[in-house]
Amino acid sequence: MITLLKTPLTALLLGLLLTTPASAGKLKPTMKEIRLHYKEAIETNKPEQFNQHIQLFLVELQTARNFEFSPERKVLSLEGLNKVQSIVSKLPEATEANLATLQTELKQVDQLRESYHKKVKPGVLDLLIDTLKEAMGF
Repeated sequence: MITLLKTPLTALLLGLLLTTPASAGKLKPTMKEIRLHYKEAIETNKPEQFNQHIQLFLVELQTARNFEFSPERKVLSLEGLNKVQSIVSKLPEATEANLATLQTELKQVDQLRESYHKKVKPGVLDLLIDTLKEAMGF
């Protein structure tokens, strides 16, 4: 392994590969918060808590929409986030009478998440190429 690291190109590529998740990592905590508020809204049996989690969800969603996506993924990523916002922002305020219905409607968001993650999530090779392009100034 040490011999492998003596090669300048290998060391550069390894360093770039290890730093790539840092740029993606800026979005990761926001997406985790969105997922947490989604889960809490789905699981609660109190309309007030549902409403609170939806508001927090929308705040985090706006943070995600402001993220600087790579040019290759920007259009598709924003398309997915906009669809999620459209669904969630149209939900009326929860009451005892409509809570279960709203939770069912909210489950559409998880289907969108799965669909767009498959479309947008880059592979390791894509991450490496993007990092190399960024490092070379392309």
